[in-house]
Amino acid sequence: MDEDVAKIIKQNETIIMLLGRIAFKKEEVKEIVTKKKQNPDRYVDGYNACDGNHTVTQIAAIVGVKAPTLVPILQQWEELGIISEIEKPGGKFYKRIFPI
Repeated sequence: MDEDVAKIIKQNETIIMLLGRIAFKKEEVKEIVTKKKQNPDRYVDGYNACDGNHTVTQIAAIVGVKAPTLVPILQQWEELGIISEIEKPGGKFYKRIFPI
């Protein structure tokens, strides 16, 4: 990857995280992640695994569900703005706005 492109990507991720911190409090993100979940702590672990390095399948394993169960949840989180999809070879990856 070109060094300039890598710098721009890093800069964009930083801006997104800062905006997320303005838009959401830690407690609000945790409420979104755990609402109506049977194992809320596992969903927190899954959310925190959204670091841009874990695949959907890996995050699903952390949560204790199958990937097809987790996909709509990740889509909802993305729509709400608490995670963003990262384009990388090897599958879909997600990045959280900040750990909870």
